[in-house]
Amino acid sequence: MSTIGNVAVDKNSTGADIAVRRRINFIEGANVTLTVADDPANHEIDVTIASTGDAADLSQFFPAVDPDSNKGTYASVLLTDGLEMTVRQTFIIPKDISVITTAAVVLIPEGTGNLRRSVATNFGALCAGEQFDNQTDGIAEGLVAVTDGEIECIDITIALTLASGEDIVGMEFTRHGDDGADTVNANVHYLGVYIKGT
Repeated sequence: MSTIGNVAVDKNSTGADIAVRRRINFIEGANVTLTVADDPANHEIDVTIASTGDAADLSQFFPAVDPDSNKGTYASVLLTDGLEMTVRQTFIIPKDISVITTAAVVLIPEGTGNLRRSVATNFGALCAGEQFDNQTDGIAEGLVAVTDGEIECIDITIALTLASGEDIVGMEFTRHGDDGADTVNANVHYLGVYIKGT
């Protein structure tokens, strides 16, 4: 405080006075709350600033390993119609993700119909002394509707229920194209895995 009763305010990163006034006015911004309490024993006023904003969404795409085909300019692994074919992919959950909100296999089908698929996963914490199959999960054979030429995101979130940041995942995605219930009646292009979370 100056000799005339004013308070000097400085920013700790600069160390220089910004202003000298009789009063400081704290303004709550979006998603910010202020708690102000008098502390007469220490001759100070305590100000607590808290942020309650939503966590940012984080996402990452992991392209197919060893693509053997393409759809337009997209590199892909071809899941041939009429055959049971499995794609294996290893990927890591980004370290800042604590809750997975979306996990999807990204496909481009060359036909419209029901795709019969199943998913198997193993995962564990990377470089943390866990077994490769510390967690095992999957999705039983079932049908998902797809449309010719659309970039389809086939949900696999349930196969990663307990996964979190820095878990390394080994995944098998199988198209059961030899099953009569698979009515796409065309090849399907596997592009990779998309993960999103907070």
